[in-house]
Amino acid sequence: MYKLRNRIRELRVENKISQKQLARDTGISQASLSQYEKAGRNPKIEAWLKLADYFGVPVSYLQGIEDKSEPTSELEHQKSHDAIWKGMAKTLRAASVGTIGWEEAYQDLKRYQRKSDELRFEEKQETQKRMFDLALQTFKRRDRNEKR
Repeated sequence: MYKLRNRIRELRVENKISQKQLARDTGISQASLSQYEKAGRNPKIEAWLKLADYFGVPVSYLQGIEDKSEPTSELEHQKSHDAIWKGMAKTLRAASVGTIGWEEAYQDLKRYQRKSDELRFEEKQETQKRMFDLALQTFKRRDRNEKR
């Protein structure tokens, strides 16, 4: 239970998001978020999914089952990108109707930009690793063929 409480709070703090902001962005009440972070109660699956989508991590990471927070498939990468775009659009809508101030909107957009940059960096690293592995396999195969 210890990991569950801290994964939600850790991600929120790491991304410099207040409980109030997280509640507004996800539609989960601030009281519920507080209970989840204190392990006073466990989220229902809908809340887990909203939180995982919001932070761009697998539910299993949020729950403390997995140690890695990186998306593990192309679909999850796309979901992470989509969550960033949805969050940015939501922030811009809120600022345009006056629900939040422009300074707060600016800070939110900078946070989304950092998330996007981190995601692109991780994807670039994964692509480079796959290319290196493929090249290594090719050289090993060529070496085996030459020894025959």
